[in-house]
This record gives sequence, structure tokens and C-alpha cells, in this order.
Amino acid sequence: MDELREYLLKILDKNISETSDGVVLTIRVEEDPRENYLTVENDEVVFKTRDAGDNSRCNSSLVGYLSTSLKIPSSRIDIVHGSRGGYVKRVLIMNTKKEELERKLLRILRLV
Repeated sequence: MDELREYLLKILDKNISETSDGVVLTIRVEEDPRENYLTVENDEVVFKTRDAGDNSRCNSSLVGYLSTSLKIPSSRIDIVHGSRGGYVKRVLIMNTKKEELERKLLRILRLV
């Protein structure tokens, strides 16, 4: 179990950076017709969503999922890159520390 935790933390470390405003999480978006969830693939954090084809719905789904799953108000979550399209998004989570976000992400990541 410790090996898996260390592996996941290594992936998260590659995809999370701290800024003066909070932390930025890099997420790749892919379609999944069944449900929304967060996983890791090929050293990337991946958000699987039913709404990948519609960018505005995808952004809304991503912010809503992160807000609900991480128990962070959606007002503190902002897509700072990729909001107008693209499958790689950089999400700013304001007033949060990297270690706190990593701890929360470890709880919700789905290993498929």
C-alpha cells in the first residue's frame, strides 16, 4: 500500500504546482459515457466525464466535481488554462496548500 501511495504522490507532484494564489492542478480531460471521476494514466491526472464533447459543460462538470469531491467551494476553483477548449486544463485552487490538495486527491482518485 505504501508503494502505491508513493507512486500516486509522485504523479501528483508532477501535476501540481504552488503559486502565490494557491495551487495549480494540471488535468487531462477524456470522455467516459458512464460517469465523472478522477484517475491517473501515464503520469497524468485525468478527469473522465460524460461532457467532454461540450467544452462549457465539461468545464462546469470539472469545477463541480472538484468542488463536491474535495469539499472546496466552487468560488475558489478557476480554470486558468484550457477554459476555451483543449483537453489539458490547468485548474487554480485558491487558498490551498499543495500537501492539503494531495491528501484530498489521494482519497478520491479512482484506480482503474
